[in-house]
Amino acid sequence: MTTPADTSAHRTCDACGEDKLVPFADLGEIPVLCGVHWEAHGDAVASGVGRMHLAACPRCAYVRNIAFEPDKLVYDTTMDTNLHFSPAFQKFSAELVESLNERYDLGGKLVLDIGCGQGEFLRELTHVSGAGGVGYDAMYAGEVGEQGGVTFHSAFAPRGGGLPRYDFFTSRHWFEHIDDPYEFLVDLREQAQGREVFGYVEVPDAVYDLATAGWEVIYPHVSYFDAYSLATIFGRAGWTVESTGTLFSGMFRYIEVSANRPRAGGHAAHTGELPSLRARDKQLAAIAGFSERHHAERTKWRDTIARLDADGARPVLWGAGSRGVQFLTLADRELALSAVVDLNPRKWGRFLPVTGHRVDPPSTLTTLQPKAVVITNPAYKEEIAKSLADLGVTAEILVA
Repeated sequence: MTTPADTSAHRTCDACGEDKLVPFADLGEIPVLCGVHWEAHGDAVASGVGRMHLAACPRCAYVRNIAFEPDKLVYDTTMDTNLHFSPAFQKFSAELVESLNERYDLGGKLVLDIGCGQGEFLRELTHVSGAGGVGYDAMYAGEVGEQGGVTFHSAFAPRGGGLPRYDFFTSRHWFEHIDDPYEFLVDLREQAQGREVFGYVEVPDAVYDLATAGWEVIYPHVSYFDAYSLATIFGRAGWTVESTGTLFSGMFRYIEVSANRPRAGGHAAHTGELPSLRARDKQLAAIAGFSERHHAERTKWRDTIARLDADGARPVLWGAGSRGVQFLTLADRELALSAVVDLNPRKWGRFLPVTGHRVDPPSTLTTLQPKAVVITNPAYKEEIAKSLADLGVTAEILVA
């Protein structure tokens, strides 16, 4: 009997379409629904797992989970991947809104947001710019329909001519979830119907994720893009790459693109260095060392948590997002951590997939008084340090 990885072992690269993907890391079974938080502990522990078997293209450095099974994932309003409860992320998002509006003069235009989450970014962008907006996301749990010039759909963006007549599209942290990313880009360009359009796409940066422990290598993320492979897939799909770079402490990779743009047009594109073979080689180096590094980090953190627990440090994890869920699955299946806390009140009192850790509000740390706080995202270290001080907690912050 063949496994999903066996049937995909000779898959052609989704990005360049030229070479075969070569397996390089098998992480085993990990949580599928890492963005869902259960009311009942038993349901959380019994939630589904899927295999993570990474393969890379030797030509363009694109990475994909070749064991991915799309039928395992259900995107609906029970998922909560909202990052806007963090002041640091709010600031980053607000600065991005100002930058895009300034450079693309969005007033009076229609912005399409594919994978809009709970709509915070699209609302802010349209408010600041005076643009109209349409957002699509199967996880959107708010009011559906038109709201002050912005229309939200709790559904996937339609293919094959169903989109509104957009001028600018955004897609933040959704592109990596798509089973056939090339087909998506071709369809999106064709739905522009020959009009000049621009776009901004943001994904986790694969060089960062694969050069570290890989806590963001999660089941919903089918694809992993660095600068070179991201520019490659957009170019192959008929888009013109205007710029690419990293944001948010190097964790996020953005790309700005256009279609049907006259080369003599007056639009001033965002300046940035386009990817080179050197960028690709940096990703290939991260790929080469990832499997050994990832498994070593698993062992290191299991041992570290056990030691802290034995020493009476009452270690806790701050952050119950996808990175935290992956970390807990791989490093604390024994539930040696004294608590898991998160800023998002929708998670409080609920349980995380597979391990069954309960999520509590940060205020519980005032009573617990841990001596060690583990975080999986260094971009939030300063923010968390301030929160701990405000709570009267003196603890060492350990970045996993």
